[in-house]
Amino acid sequence: MTSLPPDIANALEAYAPGQADALAAPLSRLAEELLRWNARINLTGYGDQRGVWVGLFLDSLALLPHLRGQSLLDIGSGAGFPGLVIALARPGLAVTLLDGRAKRVSFQKQAARVLGLANVRCVQGRAGEGALPGEAFNTVTVKAVGSLGDSLALARPYLAPGGRVLLPRGWAAREEALALGLIALPYQLPPPGGRRVVALAG
Repeated sequence: MTSLPPDIANALEAYAPGQADALAAPLSRLAEELLRWNARINLTGYGDQRGVWVGLFLDSLALLPHLRGQSLLDIGSGAGFPGLVIALARPGLAVTLLDGRAKRVSFQKQAARVLGLANVRCVQGRAGEGALPGEAFNTVTVKAVGSLGDSLALARPYLAPGGRVLLPRGWAAREEALALGLIALPYQLPPPGGRRVVALAG
């Protein structure tokens, strides 16, 4: 396996059981590509390898047990998270990344090429503004777009019958999730990630 700090290696195995060895090298390559781009254009607030691994990669892999069906839409995907990491771990899943900013979509496309991800589609557009008309997905993720209520409102029009919305957030969002009647499942990331929650609808 690519050399990783023990706590990150352990978390990788915990969140992607049996896949850690296969994922370590491509994720390391993705981290290098992201940080290289980030030095030129602002793609993420994480400026080092550990921040990327914890805040982006492990946080994305924590969603794997909650996926439904064969298609996923990642709304407001930014630099491509969680969608890129999920696509890498689940090659049979058709993943669509949706973001309104051209520079982020350009990075998504480059990352998908570098990783050889044939199951990823990168779309420039905004949910709620006519993007992907008529399309529906089994799983919809929204990581960092407004409040949980706002995120739900963006996600639901794209949800196929029997589908599920996944909203990963900081621990402080737990009360809002419960107030909205959502399932709020806790998970723990290595430092500096800390305690997190994924809110589930559907």
